[in-house]
Amino acid sequence: MFPDMFEIFNQGEQRDEQGSDDPSPSSINSAGRFVPDRFFSVSVGGSILIGDKPNVTKIAKFSESINRLSAEGYNFALVLGGGKICRSYQAAAKALGANNYFLDELGIMVTRINATLLTQSVDNAYPRVLTNVSFVKRVLDIGKIPILGGQIPGFTTDAVAALIAEQMQGNFINLSNVDGVYSSDPKKSRSAKFYPELSYERLISIIQVVESKPGQNLVLDLPAALVLKRSRIPSLFVNGNDLENFEAAVRGQEFRGTVVNEEISEGEAKTTGKIVPRRRHELEEEEEYKDPDPDEIKF
Repeated sequence: MFPDMFEIFNQGEQRDEQGSDDPSPSSINSAGRFVPDRFFSVSVGGSILIGDKPNVTKIAKFSESINRLSAEGYNFALVLGGGKICRSYQAAAKALGANNYFLDELGIMVTRINATLLTQSVDNAYPRVLTNVSFVKRVLDIGKIPILGGQIPGFTTDAVAALIAEQMQGNFINLSNVDGVYSSDPKKSRSAKFYPELSYERLISIIQVVESKPGQNLVLDLPAALVLKRSRIPSLFVNGNDLENFEAAVRGQEFRGTVVNEEISEGEAKTTGKIVPRRRHELEEEEEYKDPDPDEIKF
């Protein structure tokens, strides 16, 4: 059911038919060429760079990391989330009587404003925030970095980034304010289990269980996870507040985070990077992982 819903992205938006976002090779000078196996679609949580208001220092440092990695030959598409400022606008609109569709539209507007800030600080950024996923490849083909916010109501920026990774047959990175995928919100539960590596199936099972419990929070939503699974997209989940760790993950070096890959089986990670295990006393406090009972999953 879910995969069919994503087809709407391939149709594009009517507002883009006039080519306002359409980059052509003659429209901007190329500084490099797209390399598929070194491509990362990065979903940047709004909590990392925005929060209650734009954090200029964090935006500048993140942009420096992207600039440095780009100079090394890595390719990126950046999708920025809303942050607390987005939720503040949505709360105000809801108090004024807005319905959920309007709240989603408002959220998209805010994410695009947030994304606009990156166009000013990332050296090789395409100068306009894209409002159509279909234009990502064209931007990459002219050697620029595409930057996006939300796309259509009902879909998170994580889902947008996952679709871009699928389109480009590249890698997916989720940057949040936690170290990776946990069994529940680690900021609320000391017993939250950290997963250094997961299969796609196990990731989806964890999301389904967590989403069935009120008040829980996870770094990825189910539609995004289903995109990752259907195209077996290599995926990394790391803390966006640790940019040195983020850079190590991109370079395939040792890093702390969660790896989701089709080759992961029985707790073994076979990736280009290395996972830094949790400290022994942390592991001893955690319960052994058990696959969720489908009968306990509620929607």
